[in-house]
Amino acid sequence: MKKSITAIILLIILLAISIPHMEKRFDKYINKGTNVKYRIGVITATDIRMGKVEAMIDGLYHYGYKKEELEIIIKNAKGDRSKLDSFAEELVEENVDIIITTGTFETSAAKKYADNKEIPIIFIGVSCTVELGFIDDIISPGCNITGVDSHYVRLSGKRLEFLKRIVPDTKNVLILYNPLTTPFGPSSKFLYEAADKLKIELELISVTNRDEIIKTISENHTKFDGIMLMCSLLFESTIEDIVNASLEYKIPVMGVNDTQVEKGILAFYGSTNYNEGFQSARLVANILEGQNPKIIPIESPENLELHINIDTAKALGIEIDYSKMTFVDKFVKTER
Repeated sequence: MKKSITAIILLIILLAISIPHMEKRFDKYINKGTNVKYRIGVITATDIRMGKVEAMIDGLYHYGYKKEELEIIIKNAKGDRSKLDSFAEELVEENVDIIITTGTFETSAAKKYADNKEIPIIFIGVSCTVELGFIDDIISPGCNITGVDSHYVRLSGKRLEFLKRIVPDTKNVLILYNPLTTPFGPSSKFLYEAADKLKIELELISVTNRDEIIKTISENHTKFDGIMLMCSLLFESTIEDIVNASLEYKIPVMGVNDTQVEKGILAFYGSTNYNEGFQSARLVANILEGQNPKIIPIESPENLELHINIDTAKALGIEIDYSKMTFVDKFVKTER
């Protein structure tokens, strides 16, 4: 009986500690006070991309904005892409001052509803924006959309190069891409140029759902000694399945963002979600102060990093020699 009472008391104490902590973490997003000067709408497809949003908010505070001046309305689809259009429509109806998007589908939805209303849109970490029809030109967008490009297209060859440096015996690489999202064509040039120099054979296979990913890897893993993921919301939502396949078949995978490495992907090279989000805050601030987004060039990522998951490397039998890997910016462990 005493043990039960003690357990209940401990549970109450834990709740008393954790609930305020959770509220404090998200409190900075919510403000409906009378001193609000700017209303910022945010559309994100998954929790994974919320890191970009948190960084953007940190950046606004860095540039001198105060919490009481900002009302930030976050619309998170939690992986359900079908909600994005309605989210965009809702933000337009609420007449926000600016809409922030964290990916391709989010930007597409915002453009559909905000274009005619001339509400500025800033994307965080989206590539191929000209090819996708979001803007006219990266130097002079010519519309109400601007943002921070992930440059994952231009970095595709460099990612292949780093995969080879981490796993020197790499000779055959499977490229997984989703044809329903970002166009693959622009990336192919950089990939094949790098592959020729590195003497690596590439095979491109398109996948559009979880079952196709699992089937493709299970049926082809003996043909390849490495996998590269292209940018797609699909790979973010199935990352645990990809990690499991990587470990089961002992095949290293090069990802496209830092959160994938934290989940167990071997490595990533590019701009982190936090860096892209923080960088975007400067664009948000400029627009809030009256600058026209039509003349704001698309920005390249300011910081590029190489991350390696040491737990995954060990599981794959890849030796990590820190003295010889000075080119790595961050070694991480898998999130538990």
